[in-house]
Amino acid sequence: MGRTVALSQIKPALQYSEGRSKPWSGAKLVNAFAEKADGDKRADFAVMAVPGLVAFANLPEGPVRGTHVMGGLAYAVSGSGLYSILSDGSYQRLGTIQGDGVVRMADNGSQLGIAADGVGYVWTGSALVTPADLPAVTDIAYIDGYFLWSLRDSAQVAYSAINNGTVYDGLDIISAEGSPDGIVGIIANHRELLIFGGNSIEIFYNSGGADNAFERQGNAFIERGAFDRDSICKVDNSVHFMGDDRIIYRLDGYSPVRISTHAIEYHMGDATFARAFSYTQEGHKFYCLTIDSGTFCYDMATGAWHERRSWGRTSYRAGSSMTVYGKTLLGDNASGKIYYPDLDVNTEDDAIIKVEIDLPTLEASRQRVTMYQFEAYFETGVGLNDGQGSDPQIMLRYSDDGGRTWSNEIWRSLGRVGEYRTRAIWRSLGQFRQRQMHLEITDPVRKFAIGYFADVR
Repeated sequence: MGRTVALSQIKPALQYSEGRSKPWSGAKLVNAFAEKADGDKRADFAVMAVPGLVAFANLPEGPVRGTHVMGGLAYAVSGSGLYSILSDGSYQRLGTIQGDGVVRMADNGSQLGIAADGVGYVWTGSALVTPADLPAVTDIAYIDGYFLWSLRDSAQVAYSAINNGTVYDGLDIISAEGSPDGIVGIIANHRELLIFGGNSIEIFYNSGGADNAFERQGNAFIERGAFDRDSICKVDNSVHFMGDDRIIYRLDGYSPVRISTHAIEYHMGDATFARAFSYTQEGHKFYCLTIDSGTFCYDMATGAWHERRSWGRTSYRAGSSMTVYGKTLLGDNASGKIYYPDLDVNTEDDAIIKVEIDLPTLEASRQRVTMYQFEAYFETGVGLNDGQGSDPQIMLRYSDDGGRTWSNEIWRSLGRVGEYRTRAIWRSLGQFRQRQMHLEITDPVRKFAIGYFADVR
């Protein structure tokens, strides 16, 4: 009678770590993120699939260039149109916005300001106007009743009359003169205006002065600039951005704190643009940054990064967010569709969500060993009643040369509906000195990884 061999738990992948050298840092999560145990759970971490996307509205033109909420009503610039969107997903076109790039939006409670393609627009509630005395602009913010607009090809910010975003005086100007680097973008943070230059950040506040409403905040001056206006984004009352050095930062007071890893920075090196949005779901606060090569998301709950990649694309389909009608709404960066994320939905607008998990490299003190058994401990019995996913599958392949070549694909079941005792086990996986395990699931079912075990001798 053969003896039972106890399996050893092996190190899980909890973030995206694939950088310059795969043999050293080949672990990654694609369309999956880690959650830390906060109670009596069987493992310190679990990994789950990113939320599915459920259609909320389908605007007749796209892509969605920006979203905003004013007075409890959702607004979106999509294609060349400004739209209001009701809670049932119905919409009304309010006017024409020029250009096709990302827009920036702010409101004063009754008026919505939009910076688009050099033009400043104001939706008054009844008409879309372009204020006559407003020069060409690149960004917008709101503080204490004032719209603030960064002026194109300058180091200046113009501000409106109080509580009226359609009226401007040519003398109502803020100058960011601490560094001759021009303005990349602006953002309001705790009633202060942060003016991001190419290699500096200057801070102003509303002093209520008779000659100029805004003054510089003491000697506050940050010697770190922004790479791209559209990387500047607030997450949980903190400003996040890609710095001029291609590092991702969070502002802690007036101090930039690095939150990117070397692996993430490796991918940032060739970026020509950076577009970010943020949203919160079940305590996870995500800063999602899209660059040329893909979308990388930082989770404030764990401090870990993961990649998101929509089916048929190289990056994540969502590019903007807003919270309204009791939902988080995400705008599609390639169409006029608007979705809400749902962790109980396993498709993106009926498209496949492919989860990929690459575990950290396995080795045993550089000795040649045999893998007799490997088990991926996932929640099982998650099959659907019929169709694709009725017998959901998980695929394993492995590489013994640092991710350069891979074994054949080996598939196992995650259990038909109700088959909760199913185990995804692979046996007789041969010898290796170093090994990287790659797991993949495409079926539209719940994907929840709890741990990994192996018999390696």
